[in-house]
Amino acid sequence: MMTSILELRGVSHQYNGRPVLHIPALQVQAGTIVGLVGPNGSGKSTLLKILGFVEQCTAGQVLFQGEPAEPFNRRVRSRVSLLTQEPYLLKRSVFDNVAYGLQIRRETTDLCAAVLAALELVGLPASFANRQWYELSGGEAQRVALAARLALKPNCLLLDEPTANVDIQSAERIQHAVLMARKEWKTTLIVASHHRPWLNDICDHLVFLYNGRIFRSGLENIILGPWHTMDNGQVGKKLGDGQVIVVTKPINDENSCVIKPELIILSESDAETGADNALMGTIVSVFKENHSDTIRAHVTCDGTCFTVDLSKARLPSGKWFPGQRVLIEFDSGDVTWLDS
Repeated sequence: MMTSILELRGVSHQYNGRPVLHIPALQVQAGTIVGLVGPNGSGKSTLLKILGFVEQCTAGQVLFQGEPAEPFNRRVRSRVSLLTQEPYLLKRSVFDNVAYGLQIRRETTDLCAAVLAALELVGLPASFANRQWYELSGGEAQRVALAARLALKPNCLLLDEPTANVDIQSAERIQHAVLMARKEWKTTLIVASHHRPWLNDICDHLVFLYNGRIFRSGLENIILGPWHTMDNGQVGKKLGDGQVIVVTKPINDENSCVIKPELIILSESDAETGADNALMGTIVSVFKENHSDTIRAHVTCDGTCFTVDLSKARLPSGKWFPGQRVLIEFDSGDVTWLDS
């Protein structure tokens, strides 16, 4: 039976009197990898800070391994670690940055070996230990910051946009490192990211946040406003390549809407369609949904990414591969509007 390592009960949070988070209940099971998705301003970073015990929620209770805990509590501060989007490094060498947490915990036996092992885990050679903080690229700094946390072998590791603004090699090494942490130490991972294919590769569960609230499972497609009334009277949103997403009239022009993956049909790029929306796109990835036999694909249409259920695809399975040009179809009436 799986047990929860983190739990929220009746948690809400405000900044200067403005509500930013309202989560009646949330449990994170030990040893799982949970992805947090949602638009900017949805509350992902705030939630991570509260779960990471670096910020006190305005109301409610946060439990660690079944017991209430406060920010910077001695019992949790070395067992739960948060890596922010902007890596904070001490103005010291790489070695001193990675060793700092171990020294605070007075775990100095085989310190050098522990530091080098953590650097190796994130794909950095031993020679990096002698570099200074100002000699690192953005991707290298992020990997050093991650190594400093992995050196502590935390029970729970929280990552805020870990692959944002890093190169492809760094993103791959970060993915490898966090998966190894789960494999070797049974570390629980909570990852906030806009990179849906990356999350789908590693996560057991996805949680979607919208306006500070948990919204469904995280697999639905969220299309953000603003919307415009076009010359033909329809309401839509123009993509950069000139294609238009057509929707039913929103509550207001800034509203966001949702469409389920199973309501989007994938077809050959030259297929005829009678749907309100027929958008040309490219398959980014094909994946099997965790804990089910459902096969899905990520399709990008000029930067807008859609998750599609392939069970209803009008495209032969032999053409389900990254790089394939396809047509996605759905009707304007299939969208559901979200409350502001």
